[in-house]
Amino acid sequence: MTDLRSPVQIVLQDAGYQTWLALIGSDTAIVFEDDAVMGFVCIFDDVTSLLQRWRDMETSLLGAHAPALRRGGEKAWNVYCVFLCSEALDEVRCREVRWIEEDLERTRKIAACGLQNRQQIINALLPLLPIQYQPVLDSEEFDLTHRLKRRIADIAPAAGDAALNEGVPAVEVVRILGAQS
Repeated sequence: MTDLRSPVQIVLQDAGYQTWLALIGSDTAIVFEDDAVMGFVCIFDDVTSLLQRWRDMETSLLGAHAPALRRGGEKAWNVYCVFLCSEALDEVRCREVRWIEEDLERTRKIAACGLQNRQQIINALLPLLPIQYQPVLDSEEFDLTHRLKRRIADIAPAAGDAALNEGVPAVEVVRILGAQS
């Protein structure tokens, strides 16, 4: 079993959340909060216990934190319960875990299993994280003429040069395009 608690806290903190631990009976949950979202992360030893106990954990966490949730104002609409496990699962269990996210009662839910590394944790928590990557365009992507030629060549290779040549009448470009269909 992979220890998920520390890496999950680090990923959430890197995303700008404050995190702390809360005891719920004999279990420990990670509580997280920022200006717009609050929630809880429950980590289970195995898929069976996750599937059997997630609903009770959600109820316990909401009950224990009800006063803070009431003070949350608009943020109370953005309460998440996250249920994670490092154990891998088969197709049937995978569907069962995904059904947790479809439960729309009380909180928004994220459920994931088979988490073994930081990237898998990030992927599981993506709904809570800021956009991860910004596209980087090659220098040739900034050349609009080059981009347009390439796109025309993809659609109608024979018309590529003619379409951007001001000396070729539009009627001729239309004829070339028609010949390709």
